[in-house]
Amino acid sequence: IPSISQAKMMLQYGLNYSSEKDDSTNDNYEKTRTFHKVFLGGSINSKNTLFFGWNLNSWNSSLTKVNDEETYKMLEMGPRLTYFFNEEMRAYFTLEWNPYAKGDREKTATSTEVSGSSTSFGFGYRFKLSRMIGLGAAIHYHTLSLKDEKVGSTETSISTKLTNLMPMLELTIL
Repeated sequence: IPSISQAKMMLQYGLNYSSEKDDSTNDNYEKTRTFHKVFLGGSINSKNTLFFGWNLNSWNSSLTKVNDEETYKMLEMGPRLTYFFNEEMRAYFTLEWNPYAKGDREKTATSTEVSGSSTSFGFGYRFKLSRMIGLGAAIHYHTLSLKDEKVGSTETSISTKLTNLMPMLELTIL
């Protein structure tokens, strides 16, 4: 008797937008961030609760102080695991490693190309809207480690770490 494969594919999109502003006399600043997260993967266990695939993060942030502005525009890619705690596929845990992390940083009017890697993990919960579509929310802890900085043709080794703890709205198609 031939076995029938019931593997599932999953497409997930997550969005985080945050902004903050302080107009006090001591610490006048404005900060914004937009973070997009896309995952495409397939189930790798018989219960269709463990998914492995490719992750893509695209984000930008801006911090403006009185006479200073710092902006990041980054693209990160790498493998990701998503594990649903039961076969109803509601609560889940994600773990990702992005060895490709490249983008632009502008700091005090100097534009540089930066590169490194990032890791992230998160917990989420999705509500089924239909048999295939779910809408949910998650909290992700994201760390970006920058290793190289390039200004023109001059490349320099750096050691900069950026961390974010962010809530995300997520749309899942199974």
